[in-house]
Amino acid sequence: MEKEPKIEQPSVDAQREYTSIRDNDPTIVSILGTKKKYKIRWLKNGQIDKLSRLLIRKADTDNEDGQKDSPLDAIIEDSKIGCKAAAIAILDGYWKIKFRYWFLWRWFYYIRQYDNDQLMPLLEVMKKKIPLTPFLMLSMCLTGAKATVMNMRTEEAEHILAALATEQQGATEKPDNT
Repeated sequence: MEKEPKIEQPSVDAQREYTSIRDNDPTIVSILGTKKKYKIRWLKNGQIDKLSRLLIRKADTDNEDGQKDSPLDAIIEDSKIGCKAAAIAILDGYWKIKFRYWFLWRWFYYIRQYDNDQLMPLLEVMKKKIPLTPFLMLSMCLTGAKATVMNMRTEEAEHILAALATEQQGATEKPDNT
């Protein structure tokens, strides 16, 4: 018989992370080699969508017609992606992204000429500021709430559980090498 898991209070670090997400606390990051500092807040849905479209568009241009761009074009496009992602991380609202994104990433790329090494601290903080845990928990909870999910009869569920148990039992047995 399995023991029920022991429920404990969240750790202090988990509580800090929760309050940081709830209050949208910024993390201050500087670009290497400069004195300029930026506040990176928890990414919102619009920022995540914009970043996803950017990365998908990059993948589509690489695989279009089964041919890649010239190596020079690929290098230039890759270096632009860091500046574009940094601009998305800094601009934390729909209207800011809508009106300032086109200018900010070009400012970073053409005027300031930041390279990927300089932007790395900013991009690392951005990666940590994506609230994946609440998103995944919500997705798991809502999966069972769909009206289109097919329910199993008791016999089907028992059959599947029995098959899983035999597979698990077969996996745990050690084969004889005699």
